[in-house]
Amino acid sequence: MYAEEDDMKSTVAAELFDPALKRISLRLQLGGRKAGPDDIATRVLSTVNVLEDLDSRPIEWLHVNYADQRMGHDNRLPRTHREMALSVEDGARKDDVGTFYPSWGCYVSILGFLAGSDRRVCPFEVSAADGDQDERSSDSFNLNFLEAAVPGRGALVDCVASLIDLWEPTRGGIFSSAITRKNRDQPIWYPPVGVVTYFANDSGYVLPEDPLVELRPLRRCTLAVLKDWTWEAVQRYEAAFRANNNGIPNDRSAS
Repeated sequence: MYAEEDDMKSTVAAELFDPALKRISLRLQLGGRKAGPDDIATRVLSTVNVLEDLDSRPIEWLHVNYADQRMGHDNRLPRTHREMALSVEDGARKDDVGTFYPSWGCYVSILGFLAGSDRRVCPFEVSAADGDQDERSSDSFNLNFLEAAVPGRGALVDCVASLIDLWEPTRGGIFSSAITRKNRDQPIWYPPVGVVTYFANDSGYVLPEDPLVELRPLRRCTLAVLKDWTWEAVQRYEAAFRANNNGIPNDRSAS
């Protein structure tokens, strides 16, 4: 489907999307699994391997995890993505991404940046939280990849498929702040329909057979991959999906 694009030179991921989508994120809901630090560490380390295959440039990794505030913290913790980025700009080198500190309510944050003299470019930001740490979102996995250099759409979809097999989420997709901010206060906006949307086999949703989308079966789920990665195409597919699923998700274009 994307053979011509995959033969092209790597480009910044943001250029693959309609500019109206702004910040590009992969967000997966992990189904309330009470994952422990060892489980999260294993998955995060495997995630790093997947991302290194997506962006072939030499990348170094900086990481932090921190417990719920009720557990306290030492002078290493907590550190936000912004604080981590500043440390990179100040010359910080690669941390040991394999070191995780046991906690009850685990949050793991990984920041990728280019190796070498340019400390400003951050191709990836990765975070994972278990349900005890953040009850509002249950277990969640989030990847921001606006600055990643990827061969094309096909490579990005393959990366998403690998991460879904790894994290086994219940729902999620590639969408953006432009989608999530609009009508956020309405009671139903899941599943978050985006340019790539994930549907578990037991989700109960009826996927529309629509020329806008290619349905890609995986081991335990289906990916709905839009052929046109634009804001308008997302809205059209969302409307088709809503018509097949009793008005879910809510119509964000209505207000």
